Amino acid sequence: MKLKVYNSYDEINRDLEILKVEKDLAYAKFKRSLDETKDSLQPMNMIGDTPKKVLHVLGSLSGPIKSAALTWIFKKIF
Repeated sequence: MKLKVYNSYDEINRDLEILKVEKDLAYAKFKRSLDETKDSLQPMNMIGDTPKKVLHVLGSLSGPIKSAALTWIFKKIF
């Protein structure tokens, strides 16, 4: 790594400002990523659309087929 030679305090202050902005940007990205991770670990997000799809399929069934399907699903769950 080559050392940078500064000729004035203005150059140092400019680089420090740039580094501060880069640090703030990295922190904001990290915070957003952390929030997205927390949201993705919520129980409803982990389950996804599966219950909706199952209910849609069961809704299209009728009578004894629906009853048998519900019984089978509850036996598998519990």
